[in-house]
Amino acid sequence: MLEALSCGLRTFLRVAPLCVAFSGSFAILGVGIISLLSAAGLAPMGLPLIGGFLLIAPALLAGFFGISRALRSGRKPSWRDITQGFRQSPRALWGLLVVCLFLFVIWVTDAGILYSFMLGRSYAGWKMMFPLSGELMRFHLGAAVAGSLFAVIVFCITAYAVPLLIERRANLVVAVTASVRAIFRSIAANMTWSLILGGTVIVSIIVPLLLTVTLPVMAFATESLYQQVFPDEPA
Repeated sequence: MLEALSCGLRTFLRVAPLCVAFSGSFAILGVGIISLLSAAGLAPMGLPLIGGFLLIAPALLAGFFGISRALRSGRKPSWRDITQGFRQSPRALWGLLVVCLFLFVIWVTDAGILYSFMLGRSYAGWKMMFPLSGELMRFHLGAAVAGSLFAVIVFCITAYAVPLLIERRANLVVAVTASVRAIFRSIAANMTWSLILGGTVIVSIIVPLLLTVTLPVMAFATESLYQQVFPDEPA
């Protein structure tokens, strides 16, 4: 994992301005959404929404793979490589991500139901995102327990399936099966990586400027781990 993180950092430093601009767009979007929640008196829903981002974040790998693909070919990456990374992704990838989006909707809906039963009143201001009282603590613990199941499911089916699909090395069924098998072959290491990945992204969304660095670093580190588990087949 340390080797993968080191590789991710080195790749990021080679194309930092482009990566910061790409990741920054999601940081701005996140700030906007949380600001709207706060203004609407639903600030505690901010953390569940941030956690839910992890369920749809695998979609961003297509753009980062486009950047690394350009680097491997000896070219200077540009926005065109990012857009081509998305455009050239197979339909099976988008089918898998629709499943992730469906789980995200269920997760946010469950969090909303918990909010109505456990809190049920207005909480405005960014600081109310955090467990500053007993009732907020109970809400966040309940939401975390409910969301952890979805997070584990999404990690197992996408961790290696998304890269396999992006590189067109497998169809949807084979990619998901291979991903789940790879997870369970080294479950301790993979679950540790999932905690590092999830914790880093969540903290970075709370402190949005961090996301412009950590998101690309973790994406490139994920690609490095994938290449270790599924090395290129010899020509």
